[in-house]
Amino acid sequence: MNPEVRYTSEEEKLFEEIRNGRTFDKGDELPPIYKKHLMNLLWMQGDSEYAGSLGYMPWIENAPTLMEKVLVAQIVKDEMRHAQVVYKILDDLGEDTLTHVKNKDLGFKLDDDLAQIGFQRIKDDFRVNIFYYNITHWTDFILFNFLMDRAAGHQLEDTLESSYIPWKIGLSGIYKEEIMHVAHGDKWIKKLTVDPSDKAFLQERLNLWWPRVMNVFGNARGSSNTIYVNLGLKKRTNAEVRDSFVKEIKTITNEYGLTIPEYRQDEQTI
Repeated sequence: MNPEVRYTSEEEKLFEEIRNGRTFDKGDELPPIYKKHLMNLLWMQGDSEYAGSLGYMPWIENAPTLMEKVLVAQIVKDEMRHAQVVYKILDDLGEDTLTHVKNKDLGFKLDDDLAQIGFQRIKDDFRVNIFYYNITHWTDFILFNFLMDRAAGHQLEDTLESSYIPWKIGLSGIYKEEIMHVAHGDKWIKKLTVDPSDKAFLQERLNLWWPRVMNVFGNARGSSNTIYVNLGLKKRTNAEVRDSFVKEIKTITNEYGLTIPEYRQDEQTI
């Protein structure tokens, strides 16, 4: 159990003001607790978008058709643009994202195709740790669109009314493009469930990627993510967003005869 977090009267007052509609814009002086948690979310998103685009890049060459090469290239471009949008917000907050990108190994991927690292961090950047895994097969790329881009969409949807105006504005365009990536995954999931051998391999890789994606939502038993709700940076806790995501995924996988494996958080490395 996590000990109950105690806040100062000034912080409690801030939470109440945000619940009543207070927002912050570029150039505003940010309360320390607000800036700290805003920066956490921005760095995590920026590094994840950047690392994600690098992970997708090989599939421009390896995509199965010329049209798919074009579509993958567009997805890579979208993800890199998303990183640039978020890094620009961080730069405006006094960070040096260019030096950060130069000094961090954001292209690093684990060699072990079957690795499961739970919640572990492998490098000293801020990416969500699913971006440490390699996209080994075209089916993995499709599952990334189908699962991870959908998970990201649920998380972004939850922050579209962020109390930090520059992030809110940036997220609106990012969210629309992530929905397009999800549509690409959905189209291919349907294709890959037609042939029995393709479907069997899809199920095998789904079993591998499912816990990796579920870990993106963090430790649902923890209370730390409620601070983002108090600060108006999110509307729901990670557990609530996760449950919405799982419900949507199960509807689709049931339609195509795929099975979602059991996920046990207590088996993950925390």
